[in-house]
Amino acid sequence: MKTLLFVMLVVVLSGCASQVPLTIRKPPQPNPMIADVLAQADPQKQPVRWGGTILSVVNHPNDTEIEILAKKLGRYGKPVDGDDTQGRFLARVNGFLDPAIYAHGRLLTVYGTIDSMINRNVGEKPYRYPLLNVQSQYLWPRELENDYPGYYPYGYYGPYGFYPYGYRFGFGYRRW
Repeated sequence: MKTLLFVMLVVVLSGCASQVPLTIRKPPQPNPMIADVLAQADPQKQPVRWGGTILSVVNHPNDTEIEILAKKLGRYGKPVDGDDTQGRFLARVNGFLDPAIYAHGRLLTVYGTIDSMINRNVGEKPYRYPLLNVQSQYLWPRELENDYPGYYPYGYYGPYGFYPYGYRFGFGYRRW
């Protein structure tokens, strides 16, 4: 009996565990913004937790480089959806990441250290990217859109329900 109770307790409590890694849920202290890092002369080896929308994924022989449009992070490190951006950064992940899974527009949060600054172009404008060596990352699941409202869409019929039409056109109390 005690064994069964213990097993049930373990199963119930395991449902309370978060799948988001601790390094993603809790930011390092201090956690500088991209503008602060760009203003520093030598920001290397500084731990940061940044996130945003994936713009592109490029696979190299030993690693994957992800270009991310940085967003403000909300609860548990999830990027807040909206047009407010904090700049762009590059994240280098060891190994292969499938571009079909890490697709354009998906939300990603990364934790790592700043490796260097890289100069590239955004269109024809030069842009300075911070490059992160990623230690852990979390690809946020896609949110499903609900096409059905959570309410009755045809208005209110008053205190008498569908009277005088009866159950044929809705729920009624008597047959005609």
